Amino acid sequence: MPLYFAFGSNLDIDQMARRCPGSRPLFPARLDRHRIAFTHYSRRWRGGAADALPAADRQVWGAVYALDETHFERLDAYETGYERIELDVVSTSGTSYAATSYRVLRKSELRPSRVYLDKMLRWGEHWGLPAAYLRELREIVPCDVEEGD
Repeated sequence: MPLYFAFGSNLDIDQMARRCPGSRPLFPARLDRHRIAFTHYSRRWRGGAADALPAADRQVWGAVYALDETHFERLDAYETGYERIELDVVSTSGTSYAATSYRVLRKSELRPSRVYLDKMLRWGEHWGLPAAYLRELREIVPCDVEEGD
């Protein structure tokens, strides 16, 4: 089965089970030389949705799922404003895997909503993503919180 690398709201195993019944969550992984960004406005989440932008010496952590082509077709319907891309991710054991993910087509720097960021943090903890990466996510100021609050 093809592999899918999720790093935004699709870290949520329950959400993926609803969107892609029969998909299998496999393991946490990282995308090297990229940073997490929120470059696509999501009406559903009322804020920026996740994207991975090139950045030396940075990593985006996420989760790998086993999907089939019908699952990707279903995800395509949810990932409006994104396109499928092929990339290499690295598991916590250091093994490299070819995976499919999504990138934003028209980018603008945004902030995520609190609920979106909380979902990423909750499921990032579930997947056992590194504490330093989760700390980086916690430092992001959501769009629905004023700086200094």
